[in-house]
Formats: sequence, C-alpha cells, structure tokens
Amino acid sequence: MPIRKNLDSNASVPPRIKELQKKIADESYIMNAVDRIATVVSRQLIERQSFPCRHTEMIIQ
Repeated sequence: MPIRKNLDSNASVPPRIKELQKKIADESYIMNAVDRIATVVSRQLIERQSFPCRHTEMIIQ
C-alpha cells in the first residue's frame, strides 16, 4: 500500500508521524501487528467462551 505524499513537500511533519509512516510502509511490521491483534482477539474470545457467566453478570449489573 503506497503512502500518499503531501502536495506541499515543505510542510513540517512531526517526527512521530514520520516514524509511523516508516512503520506502516514496512510489510513485516504490518504482518506482526496483524498477528498480534489476532492473538489478542482470539484469546479474548476463548476467555469469553470459558467464562460466559462473568460477562453476562457484568451486563446485568
């Protein structure tokens, strides 16, 4: 996915934005981020299936 360049190349871009642009341009960074998100979501889904009453009680209260 190409990064869209600003039309005004003289505009000052904060260092944090530059850092994030480099990261999202790195395919391995994106793949690792997707894997991490999938791991966290999967773990949360498994926990909900293991303890369904806990979440139901929280909603009722």
